[in-house]
Amino acid sequence: MKIFVVGAHGQIGQLLVHKLLDRGDTVTGGYRDPLTQTPDPEKNFRAVELDLSWPVNRLADLFAGHDAVVFAAGSRGKDLLGVDLDGAIKTMKAAEAKDVGRFIMLSALDAEDPAHWPAQLHDYYIAKYYADEWLIHNTDLDYVIVQPTSLTNEPAQGTITLQPQRPSTIPRADVADVLVAALDSDRHRETIKIATGPTPIEEAVKS
Repeated sequence: MKIFVVGAHGQIGQLLVHKLLDRGDTVTGGYRDPLTQTPDPEKNFRAVELDLSWPVNRLADLFAGHDAVVFAAGSRGKDLLGVDLDGAIKTMKAAEAKDVGRFIMLSALDAEDPAHWPAQLHDYYIAKYYADEWLIHNTDLDYVIVQPTSLTNEPAQGTITLQPQRPSTIPRADVADVLVAALDSDRHRETIKIATGPTPIEEAVKS
């Protein structure tokens, strides 16, 4: 599969790129500064410049010929409107313009339900809410929205639950594995909520 990772320099994005390459996919990583990356022709990896402030048609040119786009970008609170909201929506529009077959959206647990938003992340959740709403109601993309609970840098567990409770956590490495599994799953236009749990990731995502 030929996959474009938006936000390839982020913590989850970096993990995702390595996992996709290790299983033999062809990966294009979008970076603000691609010169920081080392091309690896043997692993079918290409780094390209990508800025989410660019117009949709310029982003679309990058996505041409790809089977899937994964949106894993985030501004860490520095530009929620420009990256987490508008950047996400422009990515969706660009993917549609090039008939990309699969779109995986990294979101946040219960983004669709303001009653469950953590107070300290309220503005972030607003951006995620409207980005997810756009994907669901204003596109025809074959999407899976992945909503992880609180993220950690603990070692991967390899197991999850799709019925997370609060408070709960999940390692970023497991989130990356869920994104990989979502690409291959039979889920279409669905949202999955994830936290560490008892079920192997591939089994949980495919069920």
